[in-house]
Amino acid sequence: MNNSNTRPCDISPTHICLIRDYLANYGISDFFYGVAIKMKPTSIAPFKRLQRRRADELINASFMGFSSPEIMEYRHQYLSHFASADEGYFELQQMGLNILKNADLSTVKGQQLQRLRDGLGIKSWGTWRLPTKYNPNWDSVFVFFSNLEQDTLKQKLLTNNDEIDHQLLLYSTLFNDQCIAQLNPITNYNCLSTKSMQVLELTAQGYSSEEIGERLVISESGVNYHQNRLKELFNAKNRAQLVSAAHTLGVLD
Repeated sequence: MNNSNTRPCDISPTHICLIRDYLANYGISDFFYGVAIKMKPTSIAPFKRLQRRRADELINASFMGFSSPEIMEYRHQYLSHFASADEGYFELQQMGLNILKNADLSTVKGQQLQRLRDGLGIKSWGTWRLPTKYNPNWDSVFVFFSNLEQDTLKQKLLTNNDEIDHQLLLYSTLFNDQCIAQLNPITNYNCLSTKSMQVLELTAQGYSSEEIGERLVISESGVNYHQNRLKELFNAKNRAQLVSAAHTLGVLD
């Protein structure tokens, strides 16, 4: 039974099967996929929580890509009950391959987590982080799972690192091009307030800050505050770039 509110994004099931079959050649049995905030300091409040990988924030993703319903339910259970106490979850990650620590069996939580993983045949796990063209502050991330022991899996992946990295970059580009309106972190994690969205929409319609303030009954400085925050969220230098990025990401129609 799936208890998660996170839904599969509109990636073609054919492509999901293709990449699952491809990764199976290297010992990876399941994965989920999304676009994440880079693991570096940020001044934007919603992104701070995502950058710190707060499980209570990440569990609220509206959409992800999943290789199976079972791994979708696993993600929900893991983030709900185990991530906040799991060392592997908070390991520093680099671009490319990251093999993460397994559960700490010296703790009760770790033993419970291992039982959950045993039920799915998971013996090791990791991430593969890739760049995305939509924002330099975001990464495309495959979180993968294997029924191989950690050392065996690591050896297989490292031996074929360049080839796998190339293929995953192609797949992540395809997935993002199909589903960036669902996967982009701004909307996927509900980072826009109602007021910010109103300011964005009126900015896109060409209204000045003074006119937007009059329509929304807020000060011009308040409008500028929202626009500056929006520009930081969208990695835009000016209003034109902001509106263009919002259309590209599907935030504006």
